Amino acid sequence: MPLFFVGLGFDEEYITSRAMDAINNSDLLFVDTYTMPNATSMIEKIRRLIGNNKKVVEANRELLEKGSKIIIEEARSKTVSILIPGDPFIATTHESLIIEAAINGIQYEIINGVSGICAAKSISGLQYYKFGKTITIPGGWRKIKAFSILHGFYGNLCLGLHTLFLFDVDDKGRSLSIKDGVRYVLGLNEEIGLYESLGGLLGLIIHVGKRNAIYGDNILAISQKNIEIEQPYSLAIPSRMHAIEEEYLRYNAGIEDRVIKQHKASLNNDFCKYLSLLREYL
Repeated sequence: MPLFFVGLGFDEEYITSRAMDAINNSDLLFVDTYTMPNATSMIEKIRRLIGNNKKVVEANRELLEKGSKIIIEEARSKTVSILIPGDPFIATTHESLIIEAAINGIQYEIINGVSGICAAKSISGLQYYKFGKTITIPGGWRKIKAFSILHGFYGNLCLGLHTLFLFDVDDKGRSLSIKDGVRYVLGLNEEIGLYESLGGLLGLIIHVGKRNAIYGDNILAISQKNIEIEQPYSLAIPSRMHAIEEEYLRYNAGIEDRVIKQHKASLNNDFCKYLSLLREYL
């Protein structure tokens, strides 16, 4: 029987007709709650769309990563869909499941959805092809010092590329707070003693959904504020910007001139020289 990997987009309005066909034709639905901060809300919406005649299982991290055999066994005799926020293989990875399905001779199909990562880059006003490596900021519950995220960040700045940061999600689907995430990055930077003016760079907090939202300020200021913005959210930090990008941020995102000027001043540095210093922490 087929196993569908179904991308749900951001909200019920972004669920494609192809995704709904797979959902309606499935006997069993696994909903990825690990990477979906608004999982409860999405499950309720799915139930409204399909009624209560299908079994819906909330799939946490343990089930998705360690209990994959349960899903594979179900797919031997039933049509099964794994419902995933955004696009199935962009923000989160389910490669181990798809490999296991192939090894066990389970027919599978990927149904792509509207990716939050792609949309965040798009509505940021920054040129899409100038984005470098996407980086996830780990939550404090992981109790790690991920200096690798600084290496990726400085690497992007070295190449003149923008950076998109994602905020970690815990086992209950709750996102790392914006303040704590930005403080984590600045704290690692301060601990090693790298570029002192990093906090002057522009940060764009972006939410994509029914109502897209952008909030911008220098990242030091962001680390000191309780920004009220709907989950899920991400953080974009530009490198050097084209004049059109700056104009977009001024007139379409409401970013103040002083913030843009401070950002440009803070970029007056050779970020490549820090990469060799960071390698010893990797």
